[in-house]
Amino acid sequence: MKEYIERAIMPRLQGDGGWLDVLSENDNVLQVQLQGECSKCNIADRCMDWICQEIKRDLGKDVTIKYRRKKPFFWDMQ
Repeated sequence: MKEYIERAIMPRLQGDGGWLDVLSENDNVLQVQLQGECSKCNIADRCMDWICQEIKRDLGKDVTIKYRRKKPFFWDMQ
């Protein structure tokens, strides 16, 4: 699954200045961390739904994605 995301999904996210790291994959639940522009995105839920649809279409697997956002480093300086 991680290889698929890196190959098929990441180039599209990186085109908008974002990316995600796959933290874990247990059963059919992916844990990811949103970074870059993805960490600030207001439609991250829709994007995760899109990724699930792509995985189902290309790999035939039903997955759920749980995500967390990585804070930009300057948020810690406030």
